[in-house]
Amino acid sequence: MYSFNYLVPALFFNATVKQVENLGNLSTGGSLALGQVLEGRLFSEPGFEPSFTATFLHGEDYLTEDPTGDSIARPGVSGVVQPDDGDTPFQMQVSGVQVGTQQLDAIVATNETTGLAVPYGETYSVWVPTFRGGSAKYANLQNSVFVASETVSDSDVPGQFYVGIKISKVFPTKTNITIGEEFP
Repeated sequence: MYSFNYLVPALFFNATVKQVENLGNLSTGGSLALGQVLEGRLFSEPGFEPSFTATFLHGEDYLTEDPTGDSIARPGVSGVVQPDDGDTPFQMQVSGVQVGTQQLDAIVATNETTGLAVPYGETYSVWVPTFRGGSAKYANLQNSVFVASETVSDSDVPGQFYVGIKISKVFPTKTNITIGEEFP
């Protein structure tokens, strides 16, 4: 029996993002970039509560790149989620770690159609979505921990690309194990 948490599919987020714009260097030695979300959708996976579909509005990703030269980037997504049923909107923020590759860089930084795609798991890209606000219907989102994985592909419109994020809810595993039992 293991005492590790487990994941359950919860949400899917997809978005069309404008070509990433370099915003210059940071005093830490890293760099800052902006990926403006042009349009996005968030909806629950079958069986997840609350069940909903929604539009992602006013979203931007202020992505920081570490100064190490290892192509480590950290997303800083923030936007408003408007449920399709007209319920109270709520905020979605996303942080995490993304290891860049030549293929990923070509998709997000090129103002041309490349025909490239980065499948889920192709690179280390783990995101942590959080939610705030909304009506009581969405309290489960605020009171849960989520992790996500990402896929990115070129769009047929120059200067834009697609992002898909599969979001899982983290659950604890119930065991009889205590701290004294885990150490030999």
